[in-house]
Amino acid sequence: MHSFEPIDLGTYRGDDYFLTGFVDPEPADGGHYDPATDADEYGVSLARSTVVGANIEVVRMDTAHGQDPHMDRVYLPPDTDEERKVELGEGYTYKRMKQYLLTHWKDYVDRYIYYDE
Repeated sequence: MHSFEPIDLGTYRGDDYFLTGFVDPEPADGGHYDPATDADEYGVSLARSTVVGANIEVVRMDTAHGQDPHMDRVYLPPDTDEERKVELGEGYTYKRMKQYLLTHWKDYVDRYIYYDE
């Protein structure tokens, strides 16, 4: 997957967060790229920046591995009773995923912090 369209979300609760889009295949240099028509797989990831550069993924929405649109709630610990993967159904385009996470990113950061403490 090729990462593109990074969005700095700023600082929230003492840490820096960002969104990154990812697509496959990789866009050609200098050409217009629209994930809705040009990508076989696409997604958006919300992550926390760290000092050492090993960013920590909080939540991801994607169609990776040829799957239908879904959300991976990475913030959930392995021993939880909650489903880490949530099916989104049809209609979740790259643009819709990005808009959803731009709107709700602080909610997912709060959940990440809750489970990480």
